[in-house]
Amino acid sequence: MNQQKYAFKNYIFDFYGTLVDIETDESSPVLWDTMAQIYQSYGAHYTGESLQVRYKELVQQAEESIAKEKQVTYPEIDLTVIFVQLYLESHSTGSSVHHLKEWGRLVARTFRVLSRKRLELYPHTKEVLEDMIAAGCRIYLLSNAQADFTNPEIDLLGLREIFHDIYLSSDAGIRKPQQEFLVKVIKEHQLNPDKTVMVGNDFSTDVAVAKSIGMQSILINTFPYSDEELRDKRQAGVRVIHEIQELQEDYFPLEVIQSPHCDIGRRQEVL
Repeated sequence: MNQQKYAFKNYIFDFYGTLVDIETDESSPVLWDTMAQIYQSYGAHYTGESLQVRYKELVQQAEESIAKEKQVTYPEIDLTVIFVQLYLESHSTGSSVHHLKEWGRLVARTFRVLSRKRLELYPHTKEVLEDMIAAGCRIYLLSNAQADFTNPEIDLLGLREIFHDIYLSSDAGIRKPQQEFLVKVIKEHQLNPDKTVMVGNDFSTDVAVAKSIGMQSILINTFPYSDEELRDKRQAGVRVIHEIQELQEDYFPLEVIQSPHCDIGRRQEVL
């Protein structure tokens, strides 16, 4: 076991755009027409367009309600609840569905599958995470994500056993960069912030939430941000890497080793 291979004891990872490359299209008319047909089969009367419009209205109302109730700037809703509301509004007796909660979960997962175009791990992700575990690191997931979307995808990608614990925003009712979301992980697992790092792909959520509690962060530049954007951010102390293997202290990309003209600092840039 090489405990010196990694700089931190505890790693809190973002999910989408950090470990997982995903593409979805939730605006497709075909998607909403199909969802409307599903609702129609249970006695609820929607067209694709009317379903999409009402969905957006309910999402906005729910976000405003949670923000007010929790007194937070960054609320998170549970879309499964929204899918059930859509059914009840158009079929108030609910007589066609005997277990609304489970039905809502099924509809939410169906929506996700129909809207998802790509889902795959970034190269070397699982092997690096497994190596981190072998080196004695503890790995946590902190994601702005819907539980009924993301839990099946965690299982599909074979990552559940990797994480010591999983935190999804729809369960918490708040999302990054709301600092209480990250603080929840730190407190529940009694983590030492000096030995813990947030790893993500977004300055406005992942880096910002770590900065809000004075914790270090690492940005995996998958967006990617341009060199100019990275310079403009000037986020003091933030390490920027380009692939997950660079979390290993002894990792040097082959092209860096082979090319005497390559700027190593460009691959591990401190802003």
